[in-house]
Amino acid sequence: MLLATAFGTGCTATLQGLPAGSIVGRPGVYDYSPSAIESKGRIQVWWCGYAANPNDSSQDSDTILYSTIDPLTGAVSKPVTVMGETPGAWDSAYTCNPQVVGGTFVNPLGNGKTYSYAMYYVGTDKESGFGNSIGVAFSNDGVHWQKYPQPVIRASTETSYGVGQPAPYNSDGKSAIRLFYEDSNRSDGVAHKEATSSDGMHFAPPRTLTSRGLRDCDASWGDMAFDPNTGFWYAVFNLAPRGSSTTGHHQERGQQGVQLYRIRDDALFTGSTPWQELHTFDTNATGNESNFVAGFLRGPSGNLDVGSYPTIQLLTSISSPRPAWNDSPGRLSRTATPNYWDVGVDDWTPGQPLLALDRYKNSATYDVTTGYVDPNGGFALDQALGHLYESPQKGADLPLYACKRGATGYFVSKSSACDGQYIIGLEGYAYAKPPGDVKTQPLYRCHSASGDFLSNRPKCEGQGSGELLGFDLP
Repeated sequence: MLLATAFGTGCTATLQGLPAGSIVGRPGVYDYSPSAIESKGRIQVWWCGYAANPNDSSQDSDTILYSTIDPLTGAVSKPVTVMGETPGAWDSAYTCNPQVVGGTFVNPLGNGKTYSYAMYYVGTDKESGFGNSIGVAFSNDGVHWQKYPQPVIRASTETSYGVGQPAPYNSDGKSAIRLFYEDSNRSDGVAHKEATSSDGMHFAPPRTLTSRGLRDCDASWGDMAFDPNTGFWYAVFNLAPRGSSTTGHHQERGQQGVQLYRIRDDALFTGSTPWQELHTFDTNATGNESNFVAGFLRGPSGNLDVGSYPTIQLLTSISSPRPAWNDSPGRLSRTATPNYWDVGVDDWTPGQPLLALDRYKNSATYDVTTGYVDPNGGFALDQALGHLYESPQKGADLPLYACKRGATGYFVSKSSACDGQYIIGLEGYAYAKPPGDVKTQPLYRCHSASGDFLSNRPKCEGQGSGELLGFDLP
């Protein structure tokens, strides 16, 4: 479901020129790294995008933009630039990655005013993009912002990224902020940390979050938020970019996908129970070449019980429009360049772990997938092959990947590197061996004149012996 209940399925957006498949964005320039709050019958969205700095019209660079969405109709307001770099200050070169939280912030700027929003954002004064710190600004309407003059979390390096991707949570509804963020000051990868504050500006020394259970302990993330009804923290991590050797020697911008995880509150630092992988949103699932830096739809304090809860909704940075089914890997990589970046919607519902694995066919090839099929590719459903799990389950921990050789050579592999070819994304998880307590069926990789396909039959429906990949559910 790409347009979930909270974002409306009625009228089309009022904003003219909204790129295909996106809920906010502008054609021809980059828009990404969203923050979204649902409150009082509207969804407020802030994001990082290319525009003129309102503080210096000669500087075209990262700015913070803002729109509202009517959750009943989907109508989107025209984007406005609400914040940019401050000339001569610590954030004079770049200002990006906003995350907004509601609260009651009493006189944080020494001007006697109380504010209802705090925006944590990333900035640096270095044109190299290194040495990023995290700052905060305050507002009463989400549009007019006043910056606190100094960073609240400082970089300790000038030769690597620094700190970034803040995710604030208001623990008392006033100004007690738990700020989660990435620390890339180190040379050995990324750490995720939490610092706490009673006023939203002055933070105690941070603690490091556990990485136990994460597939990639050094993965960057887009956001983190809390579900007060279940006691779980949710985080959405970026997958690694595709290797340029598989994309026509063009290095893609933006990762191929994001993965949703959760962890119990009492295990956040100890790892007494690990992070649990829940779902993957990637090219195989969405059809977008890039899916990265996602933000949760939250309530004002940072809680997830909003929108169509218990469904959890993500605003994901994407490349749009979706490429064609028969684009070459080189062409695919070019559709992911920053001028195609916008913001789309994904969602995950607990208790629905199965993904239908289906085989499609057109006049040229087969496409076996649990996800997106190009509606303009002439594909028709050829056979239902059963179901895979969306995440590792007890005994079902064999990942299967959607891959492509050249422009039309679709195939499924157990190799996360897709046998050195282009990776579309994760199909889901199968059993390596039949479990004793669950009914399963075999999956065979087959070859034919029309291309590779999967079958539940060892003789590949008359095409010869197949290669056993694993076992799925009927």
